[in-house]
Amino acid sequence: MDNNQEGAKVNRVKVVIHGVEYTVRGTSPEERIQEVAKMVDRTMNEIAATAAYMDERRIAVLAALNLADELYELRKEYQELLALLEDQTGGRKAP
Repeated sequence: MDNNQEGAKVNRVKVVIHGVEYTVRGTSPEERIQEVAKMVDRTMNEIAATAAYMDERRIAVLAALNLADELYELRKEYQELLALLEDQTGGRKAP
């Protein structure tokens, strides 16, 4: 959650992920940290609901893989949209 902005205020936020409370430090706004934690919590809970036999570490790794896959797809889509925009504007940058 820390993007290393020099001089930026460091927030300490308590979050609950899959039933465990964590204190997260980062320069992102508290609301963003809470939303990201909710995404992780939701993903872990969805995985745990489908595989009750799985230990916490496996659930966490699968959640990380699912979220990384989602990020990968969104980045790919973003690059495709940028390329389409460049094609439509003749390579000109938007003002």
